[in-house]
Amino acid sequence: MSESPSLLILSDGTLIPQSELGGAAVNRAMRLGDGFFETVRVIRGRPHAWEAHHARITACFKALGLEPQPHVDSTFLLRSIYRLMEAYGAQHARVRLTFFRKGGGAYTPETDRPGFIGECMPLAKGDFQVRQEGVHLGLYTTLKKYRSPLAPFKLLGNHVYIQAASWAAKHHYDDALICNDAGEIIESTCSNLFTFSEGALHTPPLSSGCVGGVMRMSVLNAAMEAGIPCFETRLSEADILRAEEVWLTNAVQGISWVRSFRDKRFFHKAADRITGLLNTRHAERAEEVSAAE
Repeated sequence: MSESPSLLILSDGTLIPQSELGGAAVNRAMRLGDGFFETVRVIRGRPHAWEAHHARITACFKALGLEPQPHVDSTFLLRSIYRLMEAYGAQHARVRLTFFRKGGGAYTPETDRPGFIGECMPLAKGDFQVRQEGVHLGLYTTLKKYRSPLAPFKLLGNHVYIQAASWAAKHHYDDALICNDAGEIIESTCSNLFTFSEGALHTPPLSSGCVGGVMRMSVLNAAMEAGIPCFETRLSEADILRAEEVWLTNAVQGISWVRSFRDKRFFHKAADRITGLLNTRHAERAEEVSAAE
């Protein structure tokens, strides 16, 4: 007896049983981009700034209308990360948690219950380090990121970042800056943006549409601890070209200093200093957690 047509699916032009694709065939994350992700850096077996990561996860659940469940509370997710690290035998890693709305339905969901998958990429080094080669940066202007209540989160299927990263690779840049619908430069394809000039640090406000990065918050806290004035400021191309240092920050890399933008060359003395503070703060926090356990 032939396979029921309702249980077959086309995969690259070949008919195969839907069961071979498992849940991917009907997953709303794949079909509609109905979800988001969170990337966590694990250093010496401890997730960096986990409380801030989980706060953003919780905020995105609320923004997307997902129902909190026991399997996505902080304790369960943290234990899941430890299990994943143990399975890989890793102490340092990049862990990605992808959350999605379960069930079927077209645009109207059948349920608001969430599911998640976790992935681990072991890293050779633990502490955050400033890469000596720096970043060669371009400016992507074809697509804009629109300001909205969902802009601070890492949503699935955000084509502005994908197209900007593809453009950067084709034009031999290491990364590309992107703009919001008002023409303000707000971030890069995978990082928040900072400028350092005359002893002060500047970064676009969350109202500009940039991601509310966990590392963005960590850098601001470390800079204020070091006595560096910090300002949320709308940034233009001219502002970047006037800066002494330009940084890109994300949860995995920490601070990446920009070597060049247009014809301007930059430095990284302050970036080195704040990176050292980030490592010290993480080590101290890890000791506090270990003592509490």
